[in-house]
Amino acid sequence: MKILAIGSHADDIELGCGGTLAMAIEKGHQVKCLYTSDSVFTNKEGVVERDRDCVVRELKDAMDCLGVTDYEELNFPSKDVPYDSELVSAIDRVVGEYQPDIVMTHWVWDTHQSHRHTAEATISACRNLDSILMYEPFPPSGRSYMPFRPQMYFPINIDKKIAAIKAHKSQLEKYGNDWFESIEGRARMRGYEMKEKYGECFEVVRFKNNL
Repeated sequence: MKILAIGSHADDIELGCGGTLAMAIEKGHQVKCLYTSDSVFTNKEGVVERDRDCVVRELKDAMDCLGVTDYEELNFPSKDVPYDSELVSAIDRVVGEYQPDIVMTHWVWDTHQSHRHTAEATISACRNLDSILMYEPFPPSGRSYMPFRPQMYFPINIDKKIAAIKAHKSQLEKYGNDWFESIEGRARMRGYEMKEKYGECFEVVRFKNNL
């Protein structure tokens, strides 16, 4: 099986479905990660807190932790990933080349505009695919007036997920230790809901079961 995970920024996929991807790789499935932005972060004062060199280094380390060898960046502006024909066409190109069986992307009601636009463009680009899942958003994004609906669960490799997130040192410095601890806490909660130790959940756009 071929899985394509799509996120806006380096660390989004790791947060949303990194444990599921690591488990899938362990079981012999193919995984590709696609990031729609350059992941550079500039604060409100105009100071660059995460430059391209940092992004490239941290992303490679995170992918190594998950076991992902195939990943790509589209380099749209980090805060302004558009929902337009250019992004849809870019995702469509990757989908056409990779031919995934399952696509995983952001939740379409995410409160971060780049996350939301990436999800919308993914759904448009994957209009002919049978299986699209939206991974659970994580604060500070995702605090929407619409509720996330956990509909599909997967047991995960928590060690590889945690290692991948730790690889993004700039994000850990930005959000702090409480943020990091809450990641493991949510994975434990989702695992408890499915009678596993750790898990991740998804909202289903559509899913074709071949069993």
